Amino acid sequence: MILKKHLFFCILSLFLISFLDLKAQQESLSDIKVRLQNDTLYLQNKYVSFTYLWNNGNLILKEAKENTTAQKLEFSNNKIPSLYLPKEGVVTSEAKMEVEDKRTFPNEYIHKEVSIYFKMASLEVKHRIKIYPNASAISHVYFLKGRAKASVWVKNREVELKMIEKNHQNDATESERIGNIPFDGNHWKTSIISFKEATDYHDNLVFEKEILPYRKKQEMSGNILLGIHPRKNTAFFLIKEAPIAHSQQYYAGYDFQIDHKSITVHGIGIAPKDLNNEWIQGYGYAIGLAKANTTELQKTLLTYQKQLRKHIPERDGMILANTWGDRSKDSRMNETFILKEIEQASKIGITHLQLDDGWQTGLSRNSASKAGQKWDDWSLSDWQPHPERFPNGFKNIIATAKKKNVKICLWFNPSKANSYQFWERDADILMDYYHRYGIKVFKIDGISFVDKQSEINLRKLFTKVMLKSKGQVTFNMDVTAGHRVGYHYFNEFGNIFLENRYTDWGNYYPHRTLRNLWKLSGYVPTQRLQIEFLNNSRNSKKYPIEDVLAPQKIPLTYTSAITLVGQPLAWMEVSNLSNIENLKNQLTVYKNISNSLHSCIVLPIGEEPSGFSHTGFIAYDTKRPKYIVLYNEYTEQEDFKLQIHGLKPEFNFNRILGNTMSIHKDQEDSDKIRVNTKKPFDYGLFSID
Repeated sequence: MILKKHLFFCILSLFLISFLDLKAQQESLSDIKVRLQNDTLYLQNKYVSFTYLWNNGNLILKEAKENTTAQKLEFSNNKIPSLYLPKEGVVTSEAKMEVEDKRTFPNEYIHKEVSIYFKMASLEVKHRIKIYPNASAISHVYFLKGRAKASVWVKNREVELKMIEKNHQNDATESERIGNIPFDGNHWKTSIISFKEATDYHDNLVFEKEILPYRKKQEMSGNILLGIHPRKNTAFFLIKEAPIAHSQQYYAGYDFQIDHKSITVHGIGIAPKDLNNEWIQGYGYAIGLAKANTTELQKTLLTYQKQLRKHIPERDGMILANTWGDRSKDSRMNETFILKEIEQASKIGITHLQLDDGWQTGLSRNSASKAGQKWDDWSLSDWQPHPERFPNGFKNIIATAKKKNVKICLWFNPSKANSYQFWERDADILMDYYHRYGIKVFKIDGISFVDKQSEINLRKLFTKVMLKSKGQVTFNMDVTAGHRVGYHYFNEFGNIFLENRYTDWGNYYPHRTLRNLWKLSGYVPTQRLQIEFLNNSRNSKKYPIEDVLAPQKIPLTYTSAITLVGQPLAWMEVSNLSNIENLKNQLTVYKNISNSLHSCIVLPIGEEPSGFSHTGFIAYDTKRPKYIVLYNEYTEQEDFKLQIHGLKPEFNFNRILGNTMSIHKDQEDSDKIRVNTKKPFDYGLFSID
């Protein structure tokens, strides 16, 4: 009877929490206004307002306003519409607008969705705009169907360097355009941020380039563009919501064109040959406004991205172990081994255990077995538990994992045959494991955007699973090789499996993992990144004896602490760990604050990690700093200073993790803190009150 009452109150509590959350979201929707008056479209929420000339559906940006500061950018002379498709003409017809309250999936953030429909001759266009209540940004994406006049919309062209007397502003683009953002006056500074995936081959993932706009159009490749005007105290950002350049369809060689008059966004990711009678989704972009301060601009940028997939702790929060990091491949993959892994994972405090490649009947070409040949094409029977390795199916491991409070996750490689034509079958396979065993986390490997149809079908696969599971599934999107999702595409489906690193190959250095996380953190929410730590007692002979940064010389509590602002990934066979007490204590404490930490906006502070630096992260809860995590790499300096944006005159630091590092207020500068550390490879996680 007592147990039934407890269960009743638990269910009631969950219902009340969901009800109150829904009520709060509905109330915040009241701040969103969409109004078409005469020939002007007004879009606004509590934070930003955008005004467009209707132009029979093909919008022309006229004004952008940051509502909290009343800073305004005016473009009264702008006559250039957002969408341009070569040879399709500029005359539009049959324009209409629909406005709905929508959720991407059942448990995601509610938002306003504005759909504008119009025609260009026999080509039909749908312009979808999303407005979230709690973001200083709106997003734009175009869908196309019907017939095009042109046979091609994208042409790579040579950059011309003609005489200065030429009016470069009239240079016509030969590529399609999906956005036009004029400059309000001169003296803007812009930065372009581009990214690398295929992390098996790249260990420099973020590239930042400053551009001062000039008369000649500059063609720039990147997913993010930042603009700052210090005099106007105004900044804006653009996110090209697409794969990185390497993986985009029909890529013209650039994402933005910049001159002193405007920025244009290019690359719709659709060709006329793709069109039919169904809506084809192209690439889009988000535009947001902030104060002319790098910290505030990055906070605004990240806040917008966090709206695209709500962080639901019981779904998205995980400390995941994956056995592949010890390089046994699938040679130990069987029920007995996995039961040992579950036992040890439970002792350490690991929340999820992932069975990587090798659990399935159809062995892949990465298998330790010579029988492994599969990769691009799989059958339904390939995706059954391997009969010799798991003679009881998953019955025993699921039951044991449930008792030990560990969730089982699976590796999956969708079939590439004919541009993923079997997407629906693959979605059904995943849903079968969801229904039969309650498996909700799937690592997605091997995908490749080889053509537009591949992209379309993969989106259908992931969307079907999310809808059928009522949004309960998380996909770990592997970006280690091939043409994949990058960092700003398919964000609504899960998180990013960032990199494979191995002590066996001597290519794992904790500071390099920290550097990748640190560099990405200004542009990608850290809770979307799975960050690895390894069993660093292995393979000491693979590193030079004099190498002070060799992983074997660094405490496991430090190497695992590098991952805390991301999603920690124990990239190892955890049953091989011998001394687990310190790691267990660390993860026990971390789990108590991880949900709070992941609800924050996390930004990099200090020096870029190099193995010999003072570095870390600051986590902001709305406007104020809430947590700080600091790392002292291999340095002999016991005291150092760090600048923190947004500290109150009176504040206190409370140690959550770490033993010797301490933080004090700097008496000379209220924006700085003094850090004291006693040894190399020391760290501290602190709350800020």
